Amino acid sequence: MLQNRSGPPTGALLLAGPPGVGKRAFARALAQGILCADARAGGEACGACTSCRLFADDSHPDFRVLEPEMDEGRAEQTDGSSGAAVAPARERSILVGQVRALTDFLFIASQFAGAKVVLIQPADRLQSSAASALLKTLEEPPARTVFILVADHPHRLPPTIRSRCFRIDFPLPPREASLQWLEAEGVEEPEIALAQAGFAPLTAVALSRSDFPLRRRALSELLASSDADSAKLAAAVDPGELPFVCQVLQRWCYDLLSLRLAGAVRYNPDYAEKLRRLADKADVRQLLSLIQELAAAAGTLEHPLNPRLVIEHLAIRYTRMISRQQP
Repeated sequence: MLQNRSGPPTGALLLAGPPGVGKRAFARALAQGILCADARAGGEACGACTSCRLFADDSHPDFRVLEPEMDEGRAEQTDGSSGAAVAPARERSILVGQVRALTDFLFIASQFAGAKVVLIQPADRLQSSAASALLKTLEEPPARTVFILVADHPHRLPPTIRSRCFRIDFPLPPREASLQWLEAEGVEEPEIALAQAGFAPLTAVALSRSDFPLRRRALSELLASSDADSAKLAAAVDPGELPFVCQVLQRWCYDLLSLRLAGAVRYNPDYAEKLRRLADKADVRQLLSLIQELAAAAGTLEHPLNPRLVIEHLAIRYTRMISRQQP
């Protein structure tokens, strides 16, 4: 932790790593420990003092959270232990007004005569002007104030902000350790859940506790058909599920390519045999082109011009590819 000889810690931390590894849960535990009036030797919060009780109620006067507003009816995919929605969230950026609104909080005395903490998540969604406003604060941070930035994509942060933070990386945990933990959490088919979550265990828990497994299996059965029909495939999917379709199809196509090049399946171990049969007749050039198209589409999923047309186009591309038809 960044130390200030005159009292509580001061400075900025950057918690970086893929979604689903616990960065947000760690950030909140760290913030609570900093604010705790009777923290233990390792910095862990006591959980019983007035400060901890206020923190648990989300009413601590010395704690602020900056995060994008969410579109109505959508929830942010988290990597905390509480679970959350599994579809990609339609997040707005963190705006400059939100950063400037911290001014009063930063420069008034702490209500508990100790530290103050600002949690920014996901920090890689800071609007450019908001990042510039934050940079001015980080260059001369207020005394007894800690900034905790959480980022799934730290490279999207300006280098000037990254250089002013002490970075802690959160890598994916070892596969065996994740599987043991998922089994202890009561997750059914932990190997499949972990693979579909990109090997992030907390995301795997959230997926397993949603309707994702059933939806994914229904779509996978259509994709696995050797005589898949593009019209039937497109008609079976609701336009509002476009992000879900792209996620499943992207990982499905990755496995097809992986089988052609390395003979291995990464994301769909339960469909290994069916994927192997499809991979034998898939056109590699069309497969690579479709994977590139899906990757490029990921940045435009929030506001597609016509989701139905996008789904129909992807269905046609996929069925042509596994049947070696020319586009």
